[in-house]
Amino acid sequence: MNILGKHGIRLLVCDMAGTVVQENGAVYNAIANSLRKVNCVITEENIKQWHGRSKDEVISEVLADKYTPIVAHDKYYEAMAYFIEELRKEYFEKNKIALIDPKIPTFFNELRSHGIKIGLNTGYSKDVQLDIIDHLNLTSCVDNFISTDVVARGRPYPYMIHRLMERTDIKDIKSVAKVGDTIIDMQEGRNAGCGLTIGVLSGATSRNDLLASCTADIILRKITDLA
Repeated sequence: MNILGKHGIRLLVCDMAGTVVQENGAVYNAIANSLRKVNCVITEENIKQWHGRSKDEVISEVLADKYTPIVAHDKYYEAMAYFIEELRKEYFEKNKIALIDPKIPTFFNELRSHGIKIGLNTGYSKDVQLDIIDHLNLTSCVDNFISTDVVARGRPYPYMIHRLMERTDIKDIKSVAKVGDTIIDMQEGRNAGCGLTIGVLSGATSRNDLLASCTADIILRKITDLA
């Protein structure tokens, strides 16, 4: 019996970038470049603080710190347009995304055959999420997916996890596990009340940082190590 089975897990909620999808930091570079185009000064330290967060919330907050509310509102749409354009170019024209592990579809379907449902959640917008899922042929091996722009607030708020529970007919939060590569993923799982939070080292956060945060019940090299 695998780790999930031992803990009575019936829904595995998976972060996408850094956990299921290997994109080599392209999303954070795209955010930084879009903000620089609207005259914001962005440092590497700023970028580290964005890991796991809703992309539109990050852009909105940075602009609010620099501009008056009216100007920030106008600049937001300009920056978001730059962000989507650059991200699509990196992902789909330059083909910089792949699965963290090519065995992920088989792994997901194996879990599903044992009664564990698979949900994907992300700080991407809904349209970008759909394009990534289609591009990587994940539709047939997941049960549901959700993005931050269809709930009131993104991570670390628990709303995406709770919505996935509704969609997949899971009533007990203790039978839900959250897996992700950032501390904010783990905080999301804790805030939701998940029975298990699983940190992976395939993305943005180091083992030492995950350990220091005391938010992950288990730390693994990559998601398929759950098998």
